[in-house]
Amino acid sequence: MGRMIKALIIVPILVIRVPAYANQPDTKPLPEHPSPAYEQTQPQQALSDLLAIPSFRAHQVNQPANDLDTLYKLAPDAQQELETLAAGIADSVNAKVLSAGMKGQDRAAVKVEKELNGDVSKLTDIVRITIESDSIDSLNQAYEKLAASTQTLEVINRFQSPRPSGYRDLKVLVTLPESQLVAEVQLHLNAISKIKNGPEHGIYEQIQRIERDAASRDLTEFEVTKIAQLRQQSRKMYQMAWAQYQPYSTAV
Repeated sequence: MGRMIKALIIVPILVIRVPAYANQPDTKPLPEHPSPAYEQTQPQQALSDLLAIPSFRAHQVNQPANDLDTLYKLAPDAQQELETLAAGIADSVNAKVLSAGMKGQDRAAVKVEKELNGDVSKLTDIVRITIESDSIDSLNQAYEKLAASTQTLEVINRFQSPRPSGYRDLKVLVTLPESQLVAEVQLHLNAISKIKNGPEHGIYEQIQRIERDAASRDLTEFEVTKIAQLRQQSRKMYQMAWAQYQPYSTAV
C-alpha cells in the first residue's frame, strides 16, 4: 500500500510526572525538538507489524554496578539521558512522554531483597519512562526508533500475549548509549493506559487484597469466583479500549 505523508507539525513535548499510584510530583517540561514528517502506515499493516514484534530476553541483563549506592549515583544522569532520548522519539512520531522519575531507593532496596535475591545488578527499572500514543503506527515507529538508538535487551509484547486481565503494552529494557545503565521503557496506547490508571486499578487492588488474605491457605470457592468475576470486568474494559485501535475487519 502507498504511504501518506502527514504535514510537518511541531508538537511541544511535556514530561508529565505520573508515578504509579503514588503522590504526583511536579510536571517537568523537556526541551522542544523540531518534528520531522510523520509517515503513517495503513491500519491493517500497522496492526500486523505490532503483533509481529518478537518477545525475547538477552542472556545477560545486568546493570554496570552491583552496589545500590553506586547505582543511584549514576541514575540521575541516566534518567535525564532517557528522558531526552524519549522526548525526541515521541516528538518525531506524534506521541507523548510520561515520567514517574527514578524508582525510590527505599523501594528499590526492598525489591532487591525480596525479589532479586540481593543481586543489585538485576535491578533494571530504577531509570524508567513511558511513551504513550493514540495510534498503533505511531507506537510501532517509536519502538523502531528506540531500538535503533539503544541496545535492546528485552521485549515483552503484551499485544501478542495479553495479561489475564486483557491489559496490553510493549515493555522494553535497553542499555542507554552514554550512561550504559539499563532502563525500562513502556510503550502504551492511550485508551488502554486510561483504563489501567483509572477503573482497572481498583479491580487490581481488590484481587491483590484477596490473594494476600489467602497467602497461607488455599483460596475459598467464593474467593475464586470473586477473582474470576473481577478479571472478567477488567477484560471487558480492556477489550473495548483495544477495539478502538483495530481495523473494523479484524476487531474482536
